[in-house]
Amino acid sequence: MDKFTLKNALRKDVKNMLKSLPPSVKQVQSKSVVNQVLHHPHYQKSQGIAVFISLPDEVDTHAIIEHIFQTGRKCYIPRYSQNSQFMTMIGLKSLDDLSQLPKTKWNIPQPLEDEEREDCLHTGGIDLVLTPGLAFTRSGFRLGRGKGYYDKFFESYKSNFPLPYLIGLALQPSIVEDIPVTENDVKLDEIISPKLC
Repeated sequence: MDKFTLKNALRKDVKNMLKSLPPSVKQVQSKSVVNQVLHHPHYQKSQGIAVFISLPDEVDTHAIIEHIFQTGRKCYIPRYSQNSQFMTMIGLKSLDDLSQLPKTKWNIPQPLEDEEREDCLHTGGIDLVLTPGLAFTRSGFRLGRGKGYYDKFFESYKSNFPLPYLIGLALQPSIVEDIPVTENDVKLDEIISPKLC
C-alpha cells in the first residue's frame, strides 16, 4: 500500500475511535491537555500564540483562547481559503470578536477572506503554534485531515520568519505508534496528550 492509502486508512481508524469517545471522557482529557499547555514554559513566555478553533473531535481550546486574552497576549486563529489549500493565521481582537465571526462550511468561526486584519505571514509575531491533528506520534509526527493546510502554512511562515515552537494537542485516541510521513510533512517540536490517572 502507498503512503496516501495508509494515511487515509489511519484517518478513518482514528476518526472512529474519536467518535466513540464519550463526551465526559473527552472533557476530562481536554482539561488535562489545556492545563499542561497553560503551565508549559513555552506557552508562559510566548507573547503571540496561534491556536485553532476546535472541532468536536479535538481538544477543546476555548479555555486557552480565554487565557491568552486574560493575560494580555496576542491571539491568532486560522483563516482558511475556501477555494484553495491556503491558510494563514489572523489576529483576533477579543472573545467578543471571536463570537461575532462568520462560520465556514466546517462550522468554524473565521474572519472573512477580504477583511483587513493582521496577517502573521506579513508581520510575524508568533512565538508558539498550538496545532490540531487527527493523529500524532510521540516523536512529533502529525497526520492532519488531508488538505495540507498546516504543513503549507509552516513552509510559508518560515520563508519569512523563524519558525515558532510547534506543539500538537492530542486526545488519547490520536496518539499512534507510527504515521506514514512524506517529505512535505513538518515534524512538530512536541505533542501534549492527556495525563491519565
